[in-house]
Amino acid sequence: MRRLEAWLFAPGDPRRLAAVRIGLCGLLAVRLAIGPYAELASQPAALFRPISFLRLLDRMPPRGLVLAVQALALACAVLAAAGLWTRVLLPLAWTAALPLVAMTSSLGKVVHNDVLLLLCLVPLLPAPAGAAWSLDARRAGPPGGRRAPPRTPPRVAFGWPVRTAMVVVAGAYFFSGLAKLLHAGPGWVTGGNLRWVLYASSDQQPAPNPYALFVADRPVLAHLLAAATIAVELGFPLVLWRPRLAWLFLPAAVAMHAGIWLAMRLDYSAMAATALVVLVDWPRMTARLRPGAPRGRAGPGVEGGGVTGTTATKGRSR
Repeated sequence: MRRLEAWLFAPGDPRRLAAVRIGLCGLLAVRLAIGPYAELASQPAALFRPISFLRLLDRMPPRGLVLAVQALALACAVLAAAGLWTRVLLPLAWTAALPLVAMTSSLGKVVHNDVLLLLCLVPLLPAPAGAAWSLDARRAGPPGGRRAPPRTPPRVAFGWPVRTAMVVVAGAYFFSGLAKLLHAGPGWVTGGNLRWVLYASSDQQPAPNPYALFVADRPVLAHLLAAATIAVELGFPLVLWRPRLAWLFLPAAVAMHAGIWLAMRLDYSAMAATALVVLVDWPRMTARLRPGAPRGRAGPGVEGGGVTGTTATKGRSR
C-alpha cells in the first residue's frame, strides 16, 4: 500500500495534466454538441424512467431549460479545453453536463458511454489543470508576452489527478470483465451467449449485419473473441504496473469497441477515446516524434514508471 500511495502521489508533469484536460474537455464538448438532449426533453412523461438524482423529477426537464444547460456546458467545456478560467469553468462544465448525461439513462436502459468520461474528469476538478498549455498560464506569464512563461516544475498536484484517472480507466474495464464472470461464469466464453447476442442484434437492424453473422456463424471464432474480450478487460489494470503494456491493451480495447460498433451498431467511441486520452503520455509522445529526438525506454504510462517504478520516477522528476 505504501508503494501504491507513493506511485499515486508522485510528482507529475503539468503538461501531462494539461494534455488530459484538453483531451477530456474537448471530448466532452463534442459529446455535448451531438447529444440528443433536446429530443429527450420532448419524451412523454410515461416513458420517463429516472435514475439517481433525476428521481426528484416526474418527467424530463423542459426543452428550453435543457437547451440552456446544454449551451452553458458546451461553452464551458470549450473554454476549459483552451485553459481559460480553468478552476471555475471546468467544474461548471462538468456540473452542467451531469444532468444531461443522466437524461440519456432515464428511458429504462442505462447508457454508460459517457460515464467513464465524466468519472475521469472528477480528479481534474480540484486540480491545477490550467498550469500549462492554457490561456491561464499565458496570462500569468511576463507582461506584454515578450517571452514564454517559465516551465512549471513537476509537482504532486500535477501527478495524482492523471494517475487517479488512469486507475478509473483500468477499473472500468476490469469490473466490466469481472461482472461477466460473476453473472455468467465461464459459460460467457464457452457457451453460446455471444453468438445469441450477435444473431439478435443482426435481426434488430434494418438489414442483416454481415459482420455479426460472420462471427455468429463460426462458433470457434465466437468463443475466441469472447475469451479475448475477458482477457483484455480483466488484464487492463496491468498497464498501471507495467505502462509499456498500454501499447498492447489500448489497441486491443479500441479494436474491441470498433468490433462492437461494426457488429451491433453500439457506439462506445467516447469510452475508447477517454482511455486513449488518459493512458497515453502525449507530451512524451510528441517529443519522440520530433526529428532527432532521443528514443527512451518508457511506454505511454506516467513518466515511464508503474507502481513498482516509483523510485526511478521520483528521481527523474527531480
